[in-house]
Amino acid sequence: MKMRKDDWQRLWQGVLALSVFILIWYTASITGLFGRVPRDYSLLLLPPPGKILVTIFETLVSGYLLKHVLISLARVGLGFTIAVAIGVPLGLAMALVPLVNNLVEPFVRIFGPISGIAWVPLAILWFGLGDKAAIFIITMGSVFPVLINTYQGMKDVDQTLIEAARTMGAGPWQLLSRVILPSLIPYLVTGFRVGLGFAWRVVIAAEMVGVPNGLGYMLGVGRGTGRTDITIITMVVLGAIMLVVEELIFAPLERRTRFWRRSVRI
Repeated sequence: MKMRKDDWQRLWQGVLALSVFILIWYTASITGLFGRVPRDYSLLLLPPPGKILVTIFETLVSGYLLKHVLISLARVGLGFTIAVAIGVPLGLAMALVPLVNNLVEPFVRIFGPISGIAWVPLAILWFGLGDKAAIFIITMGSVFPVLINTYQGMKDVDQTLIEAARTMGAGPWQLLSRVILPSLIPYLVTGFRVGLGFAWRVVIAAEMVGVPNGLGYMLGVGRGTGRTDITIITMVVLGAIMLVVEELIFAPLERRTRFWRRSVRI
């Protein structure tokens, strides 16, 4: 696909910003954080980019990095799937059935603002150290964005369009596919994006304190052993995973759903 002028501009400006950042990083590392600490100490606190690349290669070859990445991906995938399985039907039920909304809304108001990380101590007490605790924390951290956006998407469906479609003889399936889904799906995409971001933040916290493997565990190992390079690698991998998810999943979905929303409004 041919790149537009705006795409090229965004690309070279992004590359320029990253290049400047890496240059500042390298300079800070070899100058003792700009003269604030001895050079040997700064190499421990902030290893230069070359050291990070070497460590990435070593951990990839040994399989250490890939093992922990796959473990965290599996946990996030399962916990987020459970959150979607709970949040989407419950959000729809709240929007469509006043009784369900009245029963569930107090819990959403109370527990929705609570960070998923706050569930870590209880999860460890209830489930012990292991996958169950991590999956529970991920689910609790990501279910509310999915639920709230599903609910809001259903409430924002244009009732005039529904009545117009019914007047023209549209059946239930046509109402769902032509009116409701085009209005609802953009909200679902937003809810999934926010929920997945919360899931990654929460799984790192859970793995740092309650699980003996995964990317959060790698962060804890880097901190506990003074391996700043391991800590930086873990942060880079987390950012790279979210970038890939954003560009390969959410960006195409947003382009598609923007088209659907325009088509509904015509």
